[in-house]
Amino acid sequence: MKDYSYHKKVIADVIEKLREQDIDLYLIITAEGCDPMTEFIPGVDTVGASAYLFAKDGTKWATASNIDAQDVEESELFDKVVRYQDYDQTLAQMVLELKPKKIALDYSEDNAFCDGLTMGKYEKFVTSLGGYTFEACSADQFIPAVQAMNQK
Repeated sequence: MKDYSYHKKVIADVIEKLREQDIDLYLIITAEGCDPMTEFIPGVDTVGASAYLFAKDGTKWATASNIDAQDVEESELFDKVVRYQDYDQTLAQMVLELKPKKIALDYSEDNAFCDGLTMGKYEKFVTSLGGYTFEACSADQFIPAVQAMNQK
């Protein structure tokens, strides 16, 4: 089994940065490894659509397909892993349960590493939340600092 101790430290550093910057949630929305961030955070490989939620209160949740969920669970990086039947609905329910006012997402004009979220995935996510509103910000506000703290 893969050693996830490095990724546990990275996640702890992300949560600390969320607290420092008063960002309620860092949300990574991905499918088939399309977001370069997933190699760094959380470091778990998935094939289907998945999402990783890290909250400033220390909550660490994930949702993954039945095919991918076992690897995500075995990583022991998350407090809760939800296997979905309907990805969009499951992710929306998880976000709505956390009630974040400010969400960091992987989009950036200047940092390609922090720019893995497509506009289509973002719009689909927002639509799935119904009328729930939040302030979006770029993960490039803290990811470069976390990378500097965790150089291999």
